[in-house]
Amino acid sequence: MNRLLLSAVGVSLTLSGAPAVAHTVDLQRLYLDSLENNPILASAALEMDSARKGSDIIDGQYRPQVDVGVQYGGLRNDWTTMNETDGHGAEVSVSVGQNIFNDQLNKASAIAEQQHELSKISYDYALATMQMSVVNGYFNALKAQEKQKQVNATKQAIGEHLIQVKHRFSNGLVPENDVKETQAQYDLAETAVIFAQNELEKALDYLYELTGREYTQVASLGTNLPKISIPQPNGHISWQELAQAESQQMAIQRQLVELSRDQISLAQAGHMPTIGLVAEYRYAFATQSRSNAPQQAKGSFQDLDNNATVFAGVAMSLPAYRGGATDNRVEQANIQYQQALELQSHTWRQVTRKVRSAEKDLVTLESAQSAYQQAVISAQSALKATEQGFEIGTRTIVDVLDSTRQLYSAKEQLTAAQIDFLVANLQLHFLAGVLDDEALNAINRLLDV
Repeated sequence: MNRLLLSAVGVSLTLSGAPAVAHTVDLQRLYLDSLENNPILASAALEMDSARKGSDIIDGQYRPQVDVGVQYGGLRNDWTTMNETDGHGAEVSVSVGQNIFNDQLNKASAIAEQQHELSKISYDYALATMQMSVVNGYFNALKAQEKQKQVNATKQAIGEHLIQVKHRFSNGLVPENDVKETQAQYDLAETAVIFAQNELEKALDYLYELTGREYTQVASLGTNLPKISIPQPNGHISWQELAQAESQQMAIQRQLVELSRDQISLAQAGHMPTIGLVAEYRYAFATQSRSNAPQQAKGSFQDLDNNATVFAGVAMSLPAYRGGATDNRVEQANIQYQQALELQSHTWRQVTRKVRSAEKDLVTLESAQSAYQQAVISAQSALKATEQGFEIGTRTIVDVLDSTRQLYSAKEQLTAAQIDFLVANLQLHFLAGVLDDEALNAINRLLDV
């Protein structure tokens, strides 16, 4: 997957002011809006920057370490001879250290690089997760929108039946009970419209969570959708094999295993000595001293010569014994490594299950679309026949209302199956780690924009 430039999320958070308002939005526009203003993705980008700084911090310890000190103070010595000496003075010091051999530092540097690489993979996963959140959010809103259209159409159709039944009742052609039955169904349809509107508004609120912007509706599917086949991975591999190689979830687990292995090396490095160059320069100045005999007036301070001290050499430190702490750290790191392997195995099983589930969903939804298309045709024919039967008295108004609901229910289920097929398609790409902008654009071209 192409890694997007961090500048794409540079303007990540809008901290003040009213949210921007948009009207109809398509999948591509929603994705771009989310890319510009998604806090989770921005957080992942900042985590990547933080990991890079962590690596820079470790690298800084390979360079010379310089400390500068300034001291000023007084000194008093009391001797057993009852004499005393006191004085005061100042000192400036500069010390320089340079690592020559530090195995712990070397291992820590390798871990910092691994963590930086992990942050890059995590960013890619955050991006793919955001893309899938956009897909789910968009198509959930579309399903709610289509349901609202169908319940409105159902209400309108029942309303037309109600007008006809009232007219027929006024002419003595149908009993009053038919009017009451139709009115009851119309009232229920109004209730369904209220609930459908609520579900649509909640679905649109989720899009606000993704982008910080308000939308009033989403673009619908085109009227003449082309037949979309079940996707096949490139090459002669299965989706499971592709997921094993490309999935960001698996890449994260592999990186965590490598990190755990490096933690063992870091713990073992606690047994190794450290060697470095050291140098120090001290300069004492403005120093005065005096000696005082008992029961005598204190004398005046005498100036002492300024003096400079220089030391340079090689220092070695060997951790001879740490109470068993180093060995325990090694054992702990080995346990954590085994834990990482177990989590990697669990993640692979989880990804495999989800890939298989997505493949099965696609097969089922492909067949369901054909079945629902036929169901719509059959429901249209059934409604027409029922209305004709009602006209000649062989069918009741209840039969007509039932047929009306069945028709619009079949249309709603057909649209839902078409949407679910597209979502399962993208879900499979996401699980395999190959969901990208082009996959989203291909779906966006199916929308009525």
